[in-house]
Amino acid sequence: MKCKICNNETQYIFQKNILLKYPVKYFRCGNCGFIQTEEVFWLKEAYESAITSLDIGILNRNKYLLQEIPVFIDTFFPDGKIFLDYAGGYGLFTRSMRDLGYNFFNQDPYCENLFAKYFGFEDADTDKFDVITAFEVFEHLDNPLHEIEEILKYGDNLIFSTDIIPEDSSVEDWIYIAHETGQHIAFYTEKSLRIIAEKFGKNYYRKDNLHIFTPKNLTGEQIDFAIHNVRTKKNIFGKIKDIEAYNIQRESYQHRDYLKIKEILRNNVK
Repeated sequence: MKCKICNNETQYIFQKNILLKYPVKYFRCGNCGFIQTEEVFWLKEAYESAITSLDIGILNRNKYLLQEIPVFIDTFFPDGKIFLDYAGGYGLFTRSMRDLGYNFFNQDPYCENLFAKYFGFEDADTDKFDVITAFEVFEHLDNPLHEIEEILKYGDNLIFSTDIIPEDSSVEDWIYIAHETGQHIAFYTEKSLRIIAEKFGKNYYRKDNLHIFTPKNLTGEQIDFAIHNVRTKKNIFGKIKDIEAYNIQRESYQHRDYLKIKEILRNNVK
């Protein structure tokens, strides 16, 4: 089997019972370390529920992202005006970011938009966005290069999360494999993500499980500054000696969105 990322040969490493009933083989690339399953046939069954019952960390993850991502945006993409959360599920992150003053829209054709209704992709005035976010998406991709290319059609800058394959423990026992639910089918090393970025003419940056694809040239110092100053929301483009000059003040969209939704509801009654 050829690697879906770099097209090199893969080797069988272990087998798991997907959905607790289908014996499925896993293969690792000898070049980039990417791990993939054998040909996927169970996804329709696996996605009978878009959000699995084992994803009990969804609320904690949203809380974490609401600390980190505003700082990432203000630090690295301070000119950004409109944003898209790709495969954003119930719209919780989109709603929360709008409340913080970021003009986010939610995209997910497989999950009901409960929290960001009227602020879905179809409600945006554009199909191009300054920054795209995609959290816990990459591990679900059956054809990563094609599907990442589709994501990048929405904009040049992508912030995403996915866990990197651990080097210090048995991959077979890694919790991220999540074979019980059958939705995680692609697992990345830092090298494999760098290869993907290069294929699309992007620079690649990583901080823990958060990753950036962008044509911009960022530095490790900038990324560290952004993470370590989560609560300050300060931007560091330009000279760091005057940090206050780069602080971005944002007005919440909550009240504006409330008025907009009221108007939409009134128009729907007419």
